[in-house]
Amino acid sequence: MAKDYDRADAGPQPIGDILKKIVRKDGFGKKALKGRRLAEKVLAGSLGALASHVSVASVKVGVVTLEADSSALFQELESFQRQKLLETFRQAGMNVHEVRVTLAH
Repeated sequence: MAKDYDRADAGPQPIGDILKKIVRKDGFGKKALKGRRLAEKVLAGSLGALASHVSVASVKVGVVTLEADSSALFQELESFQRQKLLETFRQAGMNVHEVRVTLAH
C-alpha cells in the first residue's frame, strides 16, 4: 500500500533543505561545533597570549586547521609548535592525527 505524503514532502526539494534535515537528525553540526570549541580551548591553554593571533579554521576527520594572522607566527607554528599542538589536542581527548597551519589573508 502506498504511503500518504504531506504536500510539503511531495516533489523535488532543495538540496540545502535535505542536508539540514540530515544534520539535525544525526547531530553532525553539534559534533563539529563541540570539536571546534574544544580545539579553541586547547589552543588558548597551549599558546597563551599568542592564541589571540591564531584561530581554528576547521576541525575535520582528525585534522585541525589553524589560521595564523602573521607570517612570523605562521612560521613559528608550522616549524616549532605543530608537534606540541598535536600532542596537546590528543591529550585533551581529540582524535587528531594532523595539525595544519595556514596564513590568514
